[in-house]
Amino acid sequence: MPHVRQILTNTAALSVTGAAGQLANFFLVISFARAFGVTVLGYYSISMAVGAVAMLLVSLGTVALLTRELSVNPACAPERLGVLLPIQLILAVVAWVAACVLSIVLIGDTAAIAVVTAICGYQIALRLATLLLVPLNASQLMHVSAGGDFLHRVLSLLLALTAIWVGASAGIVALAPVAGAAGLMIFAWIQTSRRFGRPRLRFAPLEALSLFSRSFTFFGLTAMSVLYSRGAMLALSALAAPHAVGLYAVADRSLAAANLGPKMFNTAVYPALTRVTRKSPADAQALTTRCLRLVWVGAFPLAALIAIFARDIVELLFGTQYLGAEQALRVLVWTLPIGGAQALLSSQLAALEMEFSLARARFAALCTFALLAPGLILWLGFVGAAWAVLLGAVIQFALDWALLARARVAPAVKLSLFAPALVAALVTSAGMMLSGVPLVPRVIIVTLAMLTGMWVFRAVRLHDLRFLREMFSGKAVAPPN
Repeated sequence: MPHVRQILTNTAALSVTGAAGQLANFFLVISFARAFGVTVLGYYSISMAVGAVAMLLVSLGTVALLTRELSVNPACAPERLGVLLPIQLILAVVAWVAACVLSIVLIGDTAAIAVVTAICGYQIALRLATLLLVPLNASQLMHVSAGGDFLHRVLSLLLALTAIWVGASAGIVALAPVAGAAGLMIFAWIQTSRRFGRPRLRFAPLEALSLFSRSFTFFGLTAMSVLYSRGAMLALSALAAPHAVGLYAVADRSLAAANLGPKMFNTAVYPALTRVTRKSPADAQALTTRCLRLVWVGAFPLAALIAIFARDIVELLFGTQYLGAEQALRVLVWTLPIGGAQALLSSQLAALEMEFSLARARFAALCTFALLAPGLILWLGFVGAAWAVLLGAVIQFALDWALLARARVAPAVKLSLFAPALVAALVTSAGMMLSGVPLVPRVIIVTLAMLTGMWVFRAVRLHDLRFLREMFSGKAVAPPN
């Protein structure tokens, strides 16, 4: 399997640049939170959530469709982008206005207008930049798009810190990400034009409509994913005060860097899975199984460590005024292994062109989440929102695996799951009992316990190490037992 080396290379590039970019974005959020307080952070978070939903009206699922098509035929990139961009610019204006109005209604405070207009604009502009980066990702030139994303986040951070330093208002500081997104759009246009040809812009509504029609299933899948990922924030916005939204946002944002690894890994795997599936679904099943083991071996120990040190993480990053977020963080952190695995299964289903079945499963999970979230929020507050997200992730994973099992291409789960999950549970339980121990000795004890447990329970097996080694060498890898 020569493609596995490309997966590793892309994952490394995406993880390094993506981690640095997310770190810059994380510092921006921390700086914003410390400068303006939990209520204004709530304004910021609500605008981000509503803007993420509104940006669906811009792309309408075309990003996933183009990724699949351009991974096979990158030469059609200028024509596809040239048809889509003029229409999506019009849709962007409509989506921005709608997002601003809905955010103000949810917040119920006109003092939030400046922050709302800027952050909603950022989300819309970012979606346009993402469309321009599709040819690069589809051709597995992900280091280029990852580099652009890193630069835009660093630019946003520098502008925000400068604005905070000179004493600018929250609305002015919120314009920093907008400037960063504009820079990313320029970068994406230049890089895509250099490698694939400049997009041939033309106003062709009927051709664009044809592409939107073909991407409708992807739109549904993307919409349900966004509604699920942002649903807790939206439900909190409707049922609780901005202060509670701000505390939940702290827990959610504290996982941004940790979520990056599984996300980037899945982004790198998807094009390879698409090509392998066209040749042999059995080989794609073996590849998914290997990748699933790697996701869980990394994500379960990381989730356990974050759960144990949740209070320390929140206090260190955001300050004592945000300590209430630690309980939500301890719940949300377990979405790392479940969500990472679920995203991998979704990629396999998309590669098999089972989008319709995937959409039905996603809709069922979303409906379950929509039923659970209000009651849990009213019962447990913003911690209830975290429980709703975790339960929704479990349901999505189970439904995706059932679809693959029905098609007889489901990856092996039991052997991959048992050891890392058991070690994570045991170490988490033991670590919680050491809360009175000073931080540095506690970190050493917990880390040693985690490494020992992973070795004793054989969470990492010989064929996993062989798979990683042969990823580096680019040689074929025998299917795992």
